[in-house]
Amino acid sequence: MAIKKGVVLVIKIALCDDNHIFLKEFENLIEKYLVSHCVNGEVSIYNNGRSLLEQFSKDHYAFDIIFLDIDMPYIDGIETAQCIRNMNKEVTLIFLTSMEDRVYETFQFNTFRFIRKNYVLIELDECLSKALRLLENEKSTYSFKTKEGTIKLAIQDILYFMYINRHVEVKTIDNYYRLTVTRFQDIINQFSDKDFVAIHRGCIVNVKYIKVINKLYIILDNNEKLSISRYKVNEVFRAFTNYAR
Repeated sequence: MAIKKGVVLVIKIALCDDNHIFLKEFENLIEKYLVSHCVNGEVSIYNNGRSLLEQFSKDHYAFDIIFLDIDMPYIDGIETAQCIRNMNKEVTLIFLTSMEDRVYETFQFNTFRFIRKNYVLIELDECLSKALRLLENEKSTYSFKTKEGTIKLAIQDILYFMYINRHVEVKTIDNYYRLTVTRFQDIINQFSDKDFVAIHRGCIVNVKYIKVINKLYIILDNNEKLSISRYKVNEVFRAFTNYAR
């Protein structure tokens, strides 16, 4: 899926693998994908974890997606991923491997996917398509009207929308806003396919920020507790599980 122009200007991708021949071939595959899907992207290559971490330490948001080989000398992909996660919790990590027995070690880093080197031609397109779709959702911005004026919010900053006293309120990481829109259904229609799920008829939550779920409530990453309708428990649990996967 192509990223819409104006939503994300440039997708920055890093490739890290100590096999120079594979690295160059993989770079060519990525660039062909970006061109064929009309995605504005930049690809940087690194032949060891140290050089990648040196760049990443200068700018913790230097890349949107990192493809990382597991088996590398000096600092392997597991150690490199640990250092990356210490600096940035959000960058999309995709592991490359010919050692499938080590794949489970990568799950602790909130890994998006792993690609088997022997199946790159089969697995790359689907992996990139979903990664770019995720980035599109996270980096998209939306305008909302409030009594104080129009605000613009990035979808990744929105925790939830709630309908209270015939008003729609939006809770972000830092603030509350009361919107002038009065039809909560319009908000539901706009965000239901963007990893938001209804926990009761008056609240939809960004699944990304759900930390705990049980039959009575959910807890968000900011430790805020929200009640959940018993009719919505299974739906919310499915959305939570699918996002985690």
